[in-house]
Amino acid sequence: MTGWFGRSLTAILVIGLWFVAPTEAEEIRDDLGETFSFSSVPMRVISLAPSNTEMLFALGVGNRIVGVTEYCNYPPEANSINKVAGFNTVNLEKVVQVRPELVLAIRGNDMESLRSLRQLGIPVFSFDIQNLDQVSSALRRLGALLGVEKRANTIADSLESRVRLVRREIKDVPDKPKVMWGYWGDPIYTAGAKTMIDDVIETAGGKNMGRLAKGAWPQISLETVVQWAPDVIITTHVPGGVGHLLNEINRLRETDGWKLIPAVRSGRIHYVEADWLLRPGPRLVDALQSVAHLLHEKD
Repeated sequence: MTGWFGRSLTAILVIGLWFVAPTEAEEIRDDLGETFSFSSVPMRVISLAPSNTEMLFALGVGNRIVGVTEYCNYPPEANSINKVAGFNTVNLEKVVQVRPELVLAIRGNDMESLRSLRQLGIPVFSFDIQNLDQVSSALRRLGALLGVEKRANTIADSLESRVRLVRREIKDVPDKPKVMWGYWGDPIYTAGAKTMIDDVIETAGGKNMGRLAKGAWPQISLETVVQWAPDVIITTHVPGGVGHLLNEINRLRETDGWKLIPAVRSGRIHYVEADWLLRPGPRLVDALQSVAHLLHEKD
């Protein structure tokens, strides 16, 4: 028997030999409602998202990672790990070759690929992180799953302390600026209610104008942005790189529609590192602190 089908059947038999079902172990629930328990700590882990990879390294178990996605680039050590997946694709053949004991996924991963992994006998633990508090929760569960609870709790406690500090510092701010995250291209996308970016903006002491649109990631018109009149625009993309931000602001000041927006007129268009703000990992708190500083900076 040849080809991928034959290799898959062989892989099922092999995986069945080295994956032993857990017995009498503590159960841990993932964000899709699945419960997991292991009789031994997983030592060979695949990460299907950059945020998962960052959490693993933060927990000090980067040496256990045997596969990552093409987009896992932080810390730099992640670049040397086997690439077994793309943005929303999983190479099952490569996964089988590295013999994982656990795959860490996110809700955005291709569900069919995750089902295939489970059919091969590989446990898949999924995260669905949508706010700052859930980052800490994910780290604690991951620490328990991988036998590094003490380190996980220390890191989670530190992140939660930093978030509380931001909340205390902005608690008595009299006027919250109107904020929009997005990019001034065509189309214009922004972050709606109950998204991770929404949580960061609101926790940092801003009013997320994206909440006025329907959906998590609404597409909006320039007319809508003019109507919202944001005081601050946060972007994670600047054409040509962040060094061109001032040129872009000056260009928008001469552009119909955009020149009417308070954030453009005052030059309060700020860049925040995309990997901080768009990845639900430990550096999301760095994004929070950066946004809070930008929203309440003193003249």
